Amino acid sequence: MDLPIGTLLGESYEVIRPIGIGGMGAIYEAAQVRTRKRVAIKMMSKELAAHPEALARFRREVKVTTELAHPHIVEVLDFGASPTGEPYLVMEYLDGEDLERRLERVGRLEPPTAAEIVKQLASALAVAHAEGIVHRDLKPGNVFLLRMPGDALFVKVVDFGISKVLKAATTKLTMARAVVGTPEFMSPEMAAGRVDQVDHRSDQWALACLAWHMLSGRLPFWQTEVSDILNQVIQGQPTPLPPELAGCISPAVDKVLRRALSKRREDRFPTITAFGRAFEAAVAEAAPGAEVGAAPSGGERARPARRRRGALWLSLGVAAAVLGAAGWIFRAEITSSRWWPGGARSSAEHGHAAGGPNGEPAPSDRAGGDDGARHRRRAGQRHPGAEF
Repeated sequence: MDLPIGTLLGESYEVIRPIGIGGMGAIYEAAQVRTRKRVAIKMMSKELAAHPEALARFRREVKVTTELAHPHIVEVLDFGASPTGEPYLVMEYLDGEDLERRLERVGRLEPPTAAEIVKQLASALAVAHAEGIVHRDLKPGNVFLLRMPGDALFVKVVDFGISKVLKAATTKLTMARAVVGTPEFMSPEMAAGRVDQVDHRSDQWALACLAWHMLSGRLPFWQTEVSDILNQVIQGQPTPLPPELAGCISPAVDKVLRRALSKRREDRFPTITAFGRAFEAAVAEAAPGAEVGAAPSGGERARPARRRRGALWLSLGVAAAVLGAAGWIFRAEITSSRWWPGGARSSAEHGHAAGGPNGEPAPSDRAGGDDGARHRRRAGQRHPGAEF
């Protein structure tokens, strides 16, 4: 549904402007009525709200995101339903740009910048993996780079809509061999539809593809047809870089990336944290005088940042503890609402809450149902979740 500017949702949020439209609905900038705090509202379309599998994916995103309170994972603040019944999420407003847009602007990133992004993403995903959750759709469009004072680099992971909950009951939303995700970043087990083999090492593969892309400006697995991409992922090797880009990935970094891109899960790093550390060390080895994490993107020169980093990580530790406590409280409220299966709270109090059955989402637009959409970009600012 189109929300006119000034629309009030839940008597608490005033719609300011639309940000983007995606496959499952729209996202808006809004303001909390009392505090005027900026938030982002992710509204599901009316048509998909009536579709059980799409609604289950939406519920999963709320449940997973509220459970994973971490400074590098986008925060869900509230939930509800429009007057006509479409569910929505209220998320923190992120000011900046996603990694996809950054790479479109600058082509590729300096190795210390790429290493810092990998480090922060690995930190966030390690928390998800510890809870038995696999993201399954890590890609540049789901990595948001916040605009921070002094050009500091701060990353947020967004969109857990097709995540897999390993500890969940066996309820399935789709066939056991459904292919979901973004082909260029799918692991071999995902590309082959072997859902039972998808685990934390699948996210490691995607992060390695992301690192390759950041360093070289090229995708490691790329063909013009989706089926050819999937075949290359399952059976082939990364596409060789042209001579002018061959020096973008040092031999030490190449060795780390190729281990994370092993066809057999058992040959990859044991954890995503281990991969992140190996990648950081390889980048440092290739450029002994550079400090990982200090260089801004776009080929700018590295700047010392060590003193700032200690204070930053101390602050993040405190923030994580606070977010964790808040997440458990919010989760309890979600699961008691009526539109959570088994919830007891009336719809008059909270409308439609978010949460629901765990399992596999439909073989949707994520697996190349719209090739053009994977390469088409809209003008203007995007917010994470605009394509959800």
